[in-house]
Amino acid sequence: MNNAVFKIILELSVIAIVAECRKVDNHNVGCIKCHPLDKNKINVHLIPHSHDDVGWLKTLDEYYYGVNTGQISVRLIISSVVEALKRNPDRRYIQVETAYFHKWWKDNEDMRTEFKQLVDRGQIEMVNGAWSMNDEACVNYQSIIDQFTFGLRKIEESVGKCGRPRVGWQIDPFGHSREHASILSQMGFDGVLFARMDHDDKSARQAKGQLNFLWHGSANLEDSTIFAGCFPTSSYSEPDSFCWDINCGDDQIVDNPNSTIYNIKKKVDQFTKILKNFTNYYPPGTKNIIVPMGGDFHFQAAGYNFLNMDKLIKGFSEYNSEFNVIYSTPSCYIKAINEAAPALKLKTDDFFPYSDQNYAFWAGYFTSRPTVKRSERVGHNILQAAKRIHALSPQHFNDGELEELKMSMGALQHHDAITGTQQQHVADDYIRMLSAGIRKAEAPLGNIISDILNSNLTLELSSCQLANMSICNVSQNSDNFVIAVYNPLGWAVTHHVRLPVKEGIYEINGPDGAEIYDLTETLFSFDYVRIKGEKPSTYELLFAAKDVPAMGLKVYHVARKSTGTATSEQLLRSSNVFEMDKESGLLKSVTVNDVALNVTQKFHFYQSHDGFSEVSDVASGAYIFRPFKNTPTVFENATILRKFSGNLVEEVHQKWENTYANIYQSIRWYKNENYVEFDWIVGNIDLDHMTFGKEIISRFSIKDFDNQGVFYTDSNGREMLRRVKNKRPTYKYNITQEPVASNYYPVTSRIVIKDERRGLRAAILTDRSQGGTSLNKGEIELMVHRRLIFDDERGVGESLDEFEFETPLYARGTHYLVFGPAKKPNKDGRTTAAHERILAQKKLLQPWVGLSRTDLSFEELKDQMQLSYEPLENNLPPSINILSLEPWTSGSLLLRLEHIMEKDDDAVLSLPMKIENIQELFKDIEITGVTETTLSAHLTLEELEERGVYTWKSEDGTSHAKQINILDSEREIVLCPMEIRTFILKTNRSETSGSSMNYIWSPSILISVIVLICCY
Repeated sequence: MNNAVFKIILELSVIAIVAECRKVDNHNVGCIKCHPLDKNKINVHLIPHSHDDVGWLKTLDEYYYGVNTGQISVRLIISSVVEALKRNPDRRYIQVETAYFHKWWKDNEDMRTEFKQLVDRGQIEMVNGAWSMNDEACVNYQSIIDQFTFGLRKIEESVGKCGRPRVGWQIDPFGHSREHASILSQMGFDGVLFARMDHDDKSARQAKGQLNFLWHGSANLEDSTIFAGCFPTSSYSEPDSFCWDINCGDDQIVDNPNSTIYNIKKKVDQFTKILKNFTNYYPPGTKNIIVPMGGDFHFQAAGYNFLNMDKLIKGFSEYNSEFNVIYSTPSCYIKAINEAAPALKLKTDDFFPYSDQNYAFWAGYFTSRPTVKRSERVGHNILQAAKRIHALSPQHFNDGELEELKMSMGALQHHDAITGTQQQHVADDYIRMLSAGIRKAEAPLGNIISDILNSNLTLELSSCQLANMSICNVSQNSDNFVIAVYNPLGWAVTHHVRLPVKEGIYEINGPDGAEIYDLTETLFSFDYVRIKGEKPSTYELLFAAKDVPAMGLKVYHVARKSTGTATSEQLLRSSNVFEMDKESGLLKSVTVNDVALNVTQKFHFYQSHDGFSEVSDVASGAYIFRPFKNTPTVFENATILRKFSGNLVEEVHQKWENTYANIYQSIRWYKNENYVEFDWIVGNIDLDHMTFGKEIISRFSIKDFDNQGVFYTDSNGREMLRRVKNKRPTYKYNITQEPVASNYYPVTSRIVIKDERRGLRAAILTDRSQGGTSLNKGEIELMVHRRLIFDDERGVGESLDEFEFETPLYARGTHYLVFGPAKKPNKDGRTTAAHERILAQKKLLQPWVGLSRTDLSFEELKDQMQLSYEPLENNLPPSINILSLEPWTSGSLLLRLEHIMEKDDDAVLSLPMKIENIQELFKDIEITGVTETTLSAHLTLEELEERGVYTWKSEDGTSHAKQINILDSEREIVLCPMEIRTFILKTNRSETSGSSMNYIWSPSILISVIVLICCY
């Protein structure tokens, strides 16, 4: 048989299987096969599941293989489940974490066919689909979308279309964000289920029968409403006395009437009592209850679990006429709820901060392990740049080199990774994986960029990962080097490149000729750093890479000409930007764009609670923030180390002399920029001989500024949410218990206060997740670092006490102060809110700066390569950004366009924006076809329309359903505020290597296709 004929047969087989998957009776949802419901009973949906953390007390590999204390092995869990499901076609199970499934799939080729058959028969439902079950407080929306896209793609490559998840399963994150609900809605998901909700909120919802509700995920997108449900159990585990996993101690069910320990009727009665209580928690008329049956790393010996559930289900059919107990899946449960058509309460806010008991607000993890949080942002920046560079080069049109970085970034989104709530050796492993992924992803970039610039030169480009400690081997130890600056954004940017160097006189040349520069002293000596062969520099070279093209490149040549004393700094005797208090050494006021702000910035620390008190034993730990006193201790006056003004920058360096911690800070203004930068270093926190921990904050205080207890924080770096001190929008809580921690919220991008009377607003932008609040008039505080003595007894089993180079951890970070009119535009015509939006994107996706040694002079370099590259026909409008561009399949590209403004941000930039011809977006890429997909790119809009979406009814009588507007033109694209649109661009390229979603069909898989068709 020739290949063409064989291919036709296989394609017909695929068409047949898909057709069979779509043949649904009244109990089925696509490929998901649901057990019949009993309209005369309350239907109880048992959901067998295993919650498998992608790292926590053990590393990902330790959990997967079952090593390093304990016998947990995710590899055995999946294999055990497959064997158990084969024994009884009624059984169901959900597979959640794609990171583990992917490893298992690669390791168990002999079981792949059986697993796929179980998926096709609806016995296994793939749920959530992301690489990991991500946190929802500390993650940025771009990383969420990325790791869902990657995980869903791996599922499609392995088990095919019947494995496409339809339900979000966020059962363990410590609070839930509105933006995450919006993202799931935009992915075409039917709903989201979770377990953790503030204990006061959950009690109120249980009393009102509102554990199921509708969640409107966006204030800007009308069709972002999604069904949401919370489990009736106290967590995501099975009810008490009904745990039958291998490590559980509950009684097995004995259904032999001749046995002296026959207990099935007793078990049915016990379960009935629990279920009757659960029925009160849901809206009237629902007649469906969800009961999770599983827990952390359950089902290693799946037969134990399933055998007892078999007996429980049979027992209810014989001894109970009120409840119909069935095996089920999240999709079947949501389908049943939709058919019952209850009127559901509509929610428009989020679920932060989360508290599981009195005095226990899980707001510490917003800041815990600040260096891990920053490393994740750096990894994201590099991954996005690398994907775009790969996509722009037809010679290197694959993303195989990026897979390791995608995996490590997906793992870092996990709710015990970026949160900082893992054990120390696990945190070290996350950074090990990330570093390895970055090295592999950056390795081919020099060659790709050489090709893009039409050069035969070999550039071994890599970024300076240790520049935050004033270490960069290339810039410190080379008299000549090349710098490639790649801009991943959709508009041209000017980026200030700052590199550790030796003292000397330098020449910098680029596509625009010679560049001016500053050579300045470093903020801190970093004398505690011990890296073989590396020594921190005492000088930094600064220059501006001006107007780097959208999605494009500029290349610079740097030559060190002499070694004399050559700092370009000049004593800053007076400044039109900063005013420093001479006595305290603290900031007194700032003036930018002719607007003055009387603002003071200080560092303070909260003394951490040890958990010993008459009212509660809750301690401050990796998860929980609980200060011993509600008023923090201030770090007293600062010493001004130096002031200077250069060609490009004005800086003031501060140092706080104290016994509590080492604190250094540079207050910096890049000339002509509309923000002020606070570059801080906090470390070597002293624990007062193990008396109490410290949680250090940076507090900004604005004189005569009244925000009336209202402030705003971002939701995963996207939409802003209004916060009111001591208030929750939907329930009451005791504000006297923890008046500080209960007002802390996650800040992943920015926190804003407004003085409506003065018509003024001020924002602090962050470079990573931090806990933040506004406790007093005109104040913003952000927690930057924590070192603790006690564990908060939430499972991690360690105190948060990090060391690096045998020294209590130093963290370095940046805050950006932006201020101006609250509503009126600035003198450039843009509002302050618009400035904040654009700056946030510039800092999240900074240009990638790669360095390479060279023996060439600038003239020789210029003769052998282009020094700039502009891939777009035109810059995009400042409110439209290219969120994603990466190689997809068969020579196609994945493209996401986003509108970065909310509808009230700016009178002009918040308007709907049009791209006239998407097929002419790029200069050198011929686009031959455009297909629009859901946000996650795993469903085309045509497929979503064919599958269908649910319509839901809210309590006010309105209906809610996702609108599917299929692209009727491949040319004109319109984006409304906060809208993201995702496209697969067919090009004239062919895929050279790397990952592909094309299936490799073996005879065994072909047989499974035929068997499946016959089974149906």
